[in-house]
Formats: sequence, structure tokens, C-alpha cells
Amino acid sequence: MNEKEFLEELKNHWIKNDIPNISFVNAKFLRDLIKIKKVKNMLEIGTANWFSTINFALELKALWYWKITTIEFSPNSHWEALKNFKNAWVDDIINPLLWNALDIIPKLKEKYDFVFIDGMKKRSKDFLELVWNKTRKWGIIIIDDVIKFKHKMLSLYDYVDENKIEHNIIPIDEDDGIMMIIK
Repeated sequence: MNEKEFLEELKNHWIKNDIPNISFVNAKFLRDLIKIKKVKNMLEIGTANWFSTINFALELKALWYWKITTIEFSPNSHWEALKNFKNAWVDDIINPLLWNALDIIPKLKEKYDFVFIDGMKKRSKDFLELVWNKTRKWGIIIIDDVIKFKHKMLSLYDYVDENKIEHNIIPIDEDDGIMMIIK
């Protein structure tokens, strides 16, 4: 099975099981950013059902760059993700952590070129605060679902405004988009 077929199979799985995930359009946009930025070390908050992680890892692997650390709170999602990372042949560049992101991020020692925040929406501000000093200068921080779930993320919007953090809201899909911050 090739990459496209594998990703289609994953997509069908999350549609059939009503699992929220990034779209192919969003995945392509983020993969292009990874490629342009030549990302070497990435952090993802919210592995969920692994579709985004696998997309990111495939891009990193294609570029011969390093790794992605992904944090997931749900044991069921985590164990399913591990199986699928292996099936996608990207398990060697993924550091999967089964943990509460709010507790583990302060313990992470690395700096990241690219951070993708797609965890619990009402905690997006907290995640941003925690990853800020873990993100390299000129690193990219992407926060997903900022249009559709803005009502759950009001503290994030207040935080970036109060702290004068430059950001762009980019509509990616028909009904949603991302917040992009270049540190």
C-alpha cells in the first residue's frame, strides 16, 4: 500500500468512527510549511487518532530531517497511534508520549522549530504559554480550529491580544482555520 492509499484508509476510518481530525487540505498546507521551514524538531499537542502526526512524520522523513514528539492524553488513542505509526513506517522518528500535556511540557528539555497545538480547545492558551519558551526564535506555532471553536478559545484570543503576539488567522478549510504565530 502506498502513502496516498494508507492516508485514505486512515481518513475513511476517522469518518466512519466520527473522529475529528485535520482535513487533507489542512494536512497539505502544514506539510508545505514543514517543507519550506525545513523543520528538524517538531512538537504536537493532541495526537488523537494519529492522522496529523503521520502526515507530519511522512514529510519530515521525506526531507531526511529528524523527529516529532507528540503528546496524547487518551490511552486508547495512544495505543492505536503506536500501531499505526509502525504501519506507516514512521515510528522511528516519532516520540509518542502518553501524558497530560500541561504536566509534561514543562519537563521537556528540547527546543522546537514547529509546534502544532490541537489539544483540548479551552486549554489552547495554556498550551501556548507552555510552549512559548520551548519554541526556537523564528519557529512556527500553529493552533488548529480557531474559527469553528473560537467560543472555546476566548482566553487564547485575549492572551495574544494582551501580550501583543503577532499572529494570523488563516482560513484553511470551508468551515475552519488556524492561528499561525512566528516567534
